[in-house]
Amino acid sequence: MADAERRLKAYVAALWGVDPPLRPLAQDGDPAAMRPRFDDALVRLPAFWPGMDFYRAALAHVGAHRMFSRPWPARGLKPLLTTVVSLVEDARVEHLAMRRLPGLRRLWAPFHRVEPSVSLMAADLMERMARALFDPAYRDGNAWVDKGQRLFFEWPDRWDDPDFSLMLGGILAGDIGKMRVQINVRGHRVEPPYRDDNGGLWLHDTPPEPPRDADDPLDAVRPEQMEVEQSDRRDRQPHLPRPAPLAVADAAAMRPVARYPEWDHRIGLHRPDFVRVVECLPERRPTPNAPADPLLRNRIHALVRHAVVARPERQRRQREGDRLDIDTCIAAAVARRHGHAPDMRVYQRVRRRGRDLSVLLLLDASQSTNDPVGDGTVLDLERRSADLLAGALAAAGDRFALAGFRSDGRQAVQWLPVKRFGEAYDDVARGRLAGLDGRWSTRMGAAIRHAGSLLAGQPTLRRLLLLVTDGEPSDIDCPDPRHLVEDARKAVQELAGLGIDVVCVALGGDPGTHHHIFGRRNVLAVNRVERLPGLLPAIYAKLTG
Repeated sequence: MADAERRLKAYVAALWGVDPPLRPLAQDGDPAAMRPRFDDALVRLPAFWPGMDFYRAALAHVGAHRMFSRPWPARGLKPLLTTVVSLVEDARVEHLAMRRLPGLRRLWAPFHRVEPSVSLMAADLMERMARALFDPAYRDGNAWVDKGQRLFFEWPDRWDDPDFSLMLGGILAGDIGKMRVQINVRGHRVEPPYRDDNGGLWLHDTPPEPPRDADDPLDAVRPEQMEVEQSDRRDRQPHLPRPAPLAVADAAAMRPVARYPEWDHRIGLHRPDFVRVVECLPERRPTPNAPADPLLRNRIHALVRHAVVARPERQRRQREGDRLDIDTCIAAAVARRHGHAPDMRVYQRVRRRGRDLSVLLLLDASQSTNDPVGDGTVLDLERRSADLLAGALAAAGDRFALAGFRSDGRQAVQWLPVKRFGEAYDDVARGRLAGLDGRWSTRMGAAIRHAGSLLAGQPTLRRLLLLVTDGEPSDIDCPDPRHLVEDARKAVQELAGLGIDVVCVALGGDPGTHHHIFGRRNVLAVNRVERLPGLLPAIYAKLTG
């Protein structure tokens, strides 16, 4: 910038007839994240950029703001609203500038290179919206981007009014809030890079309020002091991220317990701390009075009791055994060479003593488990099967845990502990199991990682995650079905690296998807869901035998 400052000032004067002071931005943080800034007195630009086209495009854009924008008061507005309004205002002033100086389109167009995609990440949506508002010929395919483009170009006669950006930005911010798209306003980076950070568009009486956690995206577009009638609140309630009432013991118990990365197959990297797991203790409900079939219960107990889940122990210096003990054979040969009577206990054998297994039984508690099967639902069969297996494991003294999972977006993956490791499987645990209800979606990768973190701390030889699900990974903020499938597959691979076996009991869904995630040998398909109570313990015995 220092080398080109004189030419840049002449360029601005030729375009807009002004000569604003130019200053370099302080080089703090990632240079690629730096964006121009302006106010009434100064224009600040990165000290280094790849070429003069960046500087010319940035100064032309800032000049359009100075010519056609007027600052708005930011007091009482949420960060999401100001971000979307600023995006619309960027497009409005550029079109007004291109009306006056048509050659500016050739200057700005090369920077709008984003292509359509199925991503619902806030940064991707904003960048695609920027191109859609700049180029009327662009076709994205996303409903939110297409709506913004249609409304923007339907009203070109209103572009002269700065309040048009407030009106259209408010509509689009409300829509993106209903989509529950999460946006990190503090770390938001305006795209394309020649555009400024929009700080000059807003008047702050006090320092800007730090952005709230984006769990309530609708709240992010409401003014601070808006008064709402109680009936309106009830009308909006279905759009909130977490419907009420929840079948949990206490809403206060819905506490975040962990954050996990999520694998993005498009870039081949983990997104760190991308998913939040919230622990919700299920509400205790009366257990079914009808006892299980005694013959079935006795058969299950026998299967579990005779399963070989012990740590192998090598016994040396045996008179009989499976193979020779090399060390004692050498000692016997040495004794004979010295003329001593050799010790003939030269065999070794392997025996298994005790039971040495930790198992976590994880139940899918998504909305699809409410589908009817026979006299009940899929979730009813999952609960009955889990109760039979848990009773047999408790009687055999095996170390096990039991939990359910479901998700409502990446910030609310619910973990529903029924029985933790070290707890007894008693009436309290059975009451929690009876209280599991089916809701929302199936973000499987996060649940697998959380189960793996619990199993990794168990001091046993074998550690097994037994996942019972009736579908495939899905969630409200992932329209690309492959994204969560690839993330779940990556999570299974991560657990395999820790020595944890992951087995899926598939009650439905695409077999090819399950084989892709868990591996063909680790998927056990149950063709008739009503047979699950009898099959699940047999599956367990087969896996541990």
